[in-house]
Amino acid sequence: MKLGPKLSVYLTPDINTLRFAFKGVLAMSLALYLAMLLSLDRPYWAVISAVFLQIRPQSGLVIEKGLCQIGGTLIGGGVGILIMALFMQMPGLGLMFLMIWICLNAAASTLTRNFNLTYGFAIGAATAALIVLIPMISNNSSYGVFQTAVARMSEIGLGAACATVVSMLVWPVRVRDVVNGHASQVIDKAFATLEAELDPDVPLSQAQNMTVEALQAAVTLNTDSSAVIYEGPEGPGRARASQLLAQRTLTLLSEMQVSGRLVRNHPDLLTDKMKAVLGDIRRTFSRLRSLEDTEERRRVLNGLRKRVQSADLVSEASGSHLQRRLGQAIHELLNCAHVMVQARGAIRHASTTRLRARRFAHHRDYLQAMTTAMRAGVLFIIGSVIYVGTQWNAAVLMMILPVIFGIMFNRFPNPTVMIRSVLKGGLLGLLAALMFGYIFLAPSTGFYEMLVLIFGVPLFLGLMGIANIPTLPYALGFSIFFVITTQPSNAMAFSVVSFLNRAVAVIIGLLVLWTVFRLFPGPGPLVMRRRAIGAITDDLLHLWERSQQHSRASTADWFNGRMIERIQRLSGHDNALPEDERYLLDMGLSGLNLGHLILSINRRVSANDDTPRVRAALRRWQYTLAYAYEHSAWGEYDETFEQDGARLVNALRCSGRLDSDQIDLLEGLNERLQITLRRYANLSAESPSPEIRPATN
Repeated sequence: MKLGPKLSVYLTPDINTLRFAFKGVLAMSLALYLAMLLSLDRPYWAVISAVFLQIRPQSGLVIEKGLCQIGGTLIGGGVGILIMALFMQMPGLGLMFLMIWICLNAAASTLTRNFNLTYGFAIGAATAALIVLIPMISNNSSYGVFQTAVARMSEIGLGAACATVVSMLVWPVRVRDVVNGHASQVIDKAFATLEAELDPDVPLSQAQNMTVEALQAAVTLNTDSSAVIYEGPEGPGRARASQLLAQRTLTLLSEMQVSGRLVRNHPDLLTDKMKAVLGDIRRTFSRLRSLEDTEERRRVLNGLRKRVQSADLVSEASGSHLQRRLGQAIHELLNCAHVMVQARGAIRHASTTRLRARRFAHHRDYLQAMTTAMRAGVLFIIGSVIYVGTQWNAAVLMMILPVIFGIMFNRFPNPTVMIRSVLKGGLLGLLAALMFGYIFLAPSTGFYEMLVLIFGVPLFLGLMGIANIPTLPYALGFSIFFVITTQPSNAMAFSVVSFLNRAVAVIIGLLVLWTVFRLFPGPGPLVMRRRAIGAITDDLLHLWERSQQHSRASTADWFNGRMIERIQRLSGHDNALPEDERYLLDMGLSGLNLGHLILSINRRVSANDDTPRVRAALRRWQYTLAYAYEHSAWGEYDETFEQDGARLVNALRCSGRLDSDQIDLLEGLNERLQITLRRYANLSAESPSPEIRPATN
């Protein structure tokens, strides 16, 4: 009988899961021992800190997360002290400014792609809340506020330090191994997608699904590469190579999508020579995926490039302008693949290769940030109202845990599902806390050794679940609820009433969090879809100005980074449409391709013909192309682009400074763009979903 993925974690665990659980228990035991040795008020916060650092246990990621956690703790502690110094005698104002601080952290957490930095913002909000709320509940003096701040920052920092040290010294797992695995997946998925896109016999839906997988693999590689810099002198070089591979993968996906649509929708373009070249490309890339040696991959790919070059797909004898443009696109695909292979080799051999690359720029959606801030504020207000109305001391957990989980889970596609899973695991954690904390531990001697032995069993089981994706949310809820409700310390109170108070507080807190996410899910899909298309258009309009101030490579990398989240968002909206009506992913990739085309044409024309008439025609062409793209998303075909494209070609021919072959290719490009924009306009017009039309430009 085959076990399910959740049962197999515990009934047939692998060695890595057991090692991870042992390391986690060791880190938590060390944090608890030092916190108790230093007589800190609440040592269990050191244990909770260590629990959160066990997510993604690779050394570099733990170091990065530990730095973010400590930084968030120090900053949040400073803000908490400042709030209490100014408003200790006015608790209402103190709570209001604390809410503002929490909202700022929640908003800032959505403006970064790095999950560890998001966690740092969550800790910054939680630390300030602890420093403000605990003295308010205990009616402490200003000295008590300072003591609370020092204790909280010491506990959280201690947990982070212990988790980092254990991760680095005991069976260390390196980020470079993870990045190597990600890089192999990126190459495999991207090359497999290229095969599928250029094969008319492969269903379009299958090719689109493969594109989404390759896109996600590139994003994952780029995200995890930030932590590899902490792993030795080769770390920065490996990070740059990873970023270059992610950048070029994105470029490859956009170019292959456009070429693939021409191959599928216009079979009349495929001459016998072109069909032979496409077949050779598919066979060669299938072979490339089976190879591991970088030099062998280069040799095979260079052989393919020479064969395609000898086929002479771009010369005047190759057919129409559109056919020649398709041939040029194939050359660009192979050049991009060559850079990807080189970057893959540099990741594996970072000491012998030097590459220059930039991280993905970040598209910041301030509407989403405002929504996240509002949600965090509502959560805090609900907890404050309950505390002020009941004077229930355990309500502090209701005011802190939902804030931490709300900021962290906001990054997931479906936060309510995550919260429900955490709550289910938390209920099991409460049962374990009742059994181990109040049945086994209460009659014991109370020594630290006994405390660790009894607590280590459920924590070990929880960490086994955290080490595996299918059980992670359940195990995280189990571990957090278990630690919070038992609260191991030097002077544990074995009171069932206190236990029930804490249990009810954390359950209500997560139920409130789930309810708030249900009531305030954020902007609807149509609004976000409109904003994504509008943001793409806006970047296309500003590429001219940016390219005048920065290099083409820098501008292209900037554009790639801003596009990646928009493409992912459009892909998510695409999944909500019937399979035969999906076109939003294609629109996103086409927008990315348009940006690269604008930069390429601008560089090529400006370098050869910079006369005022040509410059004005080129700029007008770029602007009308951006607006034509936006109009096609709403079912309208803008014929102004055809007219401006013809004007640009005529201006270039009259000037006579650009080679006639290049002008022919530009004319073929205009034909291809007209076909693409007409197709999107027709698909959008036929879509049954109502849309918000953009304002007339």
